[in-house]
Amino acid sequence: MTEIARCFNVPQPFPTGELRLPGNGGAVKVKIKCIEQHGDDVWVLVEAPRWDCWHTQIEIGEPAHEGISPGVEDVWAPSFAVSAEANVYERLRSLYLSAA
Repeated sequence: MTEIARCFNVPQPFPTGELRLPGNGGAVKVKIKCIEQHGDDVWVLVEAPRWDCWHTQIEIGEPAHEGISPGVEDVWAPSFAVSAEANVYERLRSLYLSAA
């Protein structure tokens, strides 16, 4: 039997929080975009920072130029790995209850 997922898309501007990385990886600042519940499991879609690698070659035979630049990536994380300030939590809770 399939479960029905409950999904709440957070309206912009997205609230900020922290995503705790596995092990001793620390935490990164993220933006909370969506909250989804499957049974007892709750997952949070966050916009996390990442590094994009790039390279370019102007002409064949010429040396290529390489580098890195900042970017963002959407990542699904378990709810226990995402934390936010109390006022952010209250705002999300009131938005969720008004949308239900």
